[in-house]
Amino acid sequence: MRKNRKYTDAFKEKVVKEYLSGATPTELWMKYEIDRRRISNWTHKWREHGGFPDGRGKSSKGKTGRPRLHTTVKEEMTKDEYIAYLEMQLEIKKYLAFYEKRKQN
Repeated sequence: MRKNRKYTDAFKEKVVKEYLSGATPTELWMKYEIDRRRISNWTHKWREHGGFPDGRGKSSKGKTGRPRLHTTVKEEMTKDEYIAYLEMQLEIKKYLAFYEKRKQN
C-alpha cells in the first residue's frame, strides 16, 4: 500500500458511491488499495456534507483562517500605552542593530 497518497475529490466520490451501492470495504480495499478506515472517513464526510468540503483554515470553534496578529491603533491607546509602545519599538530596533553589528564582526 502506498503512503502519503493524495486523492482527488472525484476519486473519493467514485469510491463512496461504490460503497453506498453495496461494495464492501474489503472489495474496495483490494480494488483501489485504500485503507478501510479512509473509506469510512470519506463516507462519513460525504453523508455529513454531501461532498468533500475543503477543510483548510477551519477551527473547531467555527472561526476560519489564522488568527490575526495584534494590530495597534493609536487612537484606541491611552497616552501611557502609546509611550510604552514607542519605547518597545525603540528597544527592538536597538536589539536588531546590536545583533546586526555583532554578525558583521
